[in-house]
Amino acid sequence: MTSAFWSPFRSLCWKLVFLSVLLVGDAAQAVTVPDLYETSQPVADGQRDAAFADALNTVLVRVSGQRDAAMRVGPVSDPRKYVTRFGWTADNVLQVLFDSASVDQLLSKAGLPIWGRERPATVVMFGAEEAGSWRWLAVDTPARERDAIEKVARERGLPLKWPVMDAQERTEASADAPDLMQVAARYQANAVLVGRARGGVVQWTLQSDEGAAQASGGLEDGVNLAADTFARVFAASGSSLGSVIVEVAGISDLNAYAATLNYLEAMTLVRGVALEQVAGEKMRFRLAVRGDAATLRRAIALDRRLVPTDAADGAAADRLAFRYQP
Repeated sequence: MTSAFWSPFRSLCWKLVFLSVLLVGDAAQAVTVPDLYETSQPVADGQRDAAFADALNTVLVRVSGQRDAAMRVGPVSDPRKYVTRFGWTADNVLQVLFDSASVDQLLSKAGLPIWGRERPATVVMFGAEEAGSWRWLAVDTPARERDAIEKVARERGLPLKWPVMDAQERTEASADAPDLMQVAARYQANAVLVGRARGGVVQWTLQSDEGAAQASGGLEDGVNLAADTFARVFAASGSSLGSVIVEVAGISDLNAYAATLNYLEAMTLVRGVALEQVAGEKMRFRLAVRGDAATLRRAIALDRRLVPTDAADGAAADRLAFRYQP
């Protein structure tokens, strides 16, 4: 294949999704990350074969959520056989799209999970101490730190939002024990990542519905903290399927039914949906899913299109109950 087969539109998808999540006031909370299986890889000293291997390793990490994914999969003899499309830019950068089913199979054979397209949106509040005062990055602030953070986020498949960093938010980010989830709610995100750089070291704090976590190091360590945390929660085994009953109340017309069905079928964790029962405005679906009911419930909670209700009859481990929210 040559660059003639490469779609410029698809090569821009990653830039577009990260630009879109900068906008304040998005309706959805989770972000559906497109093109998890696509990446750009600079070519070193004409080593084009090595570029394909490096690109595949990047995708293995991004899709599994595991930083050691490439090592656990092991050397792949011919990475090109997993390629769907590729091309070269004028400055000798490989742009490549891998076949999702083949990549998933590689990960499953290595006992690694699959982290789906629906991922937590994370607000980044980053400040650097300079001459005794703090410089905070805002949504419209160009800075090398922001470029570096976004580069790692693209590699990990972590969608970011940047705040306006007004006086209130600077105070919140500077607090010793900040209530970061109110910042997440303000930007309709799922988590907040605060980084404070002092003396060449960044202290990172992540807060989400899963709790709080901390790390220290460089600019990349905050993104890795968030991606590692979320992958543990939302990634699921790709080698086996479970069965989960999902009951959805409040489905009063055909549009609500179609919206619910389309939403469930589009989820990466869901491999099949069957309607089992209709009782008034309540419908019962049986889903074939990667992982289990708990993983599915957390993934649905990211978006809040379906609102959890009281446990279904019997409170079975494989049964979830929601109410449709237009």
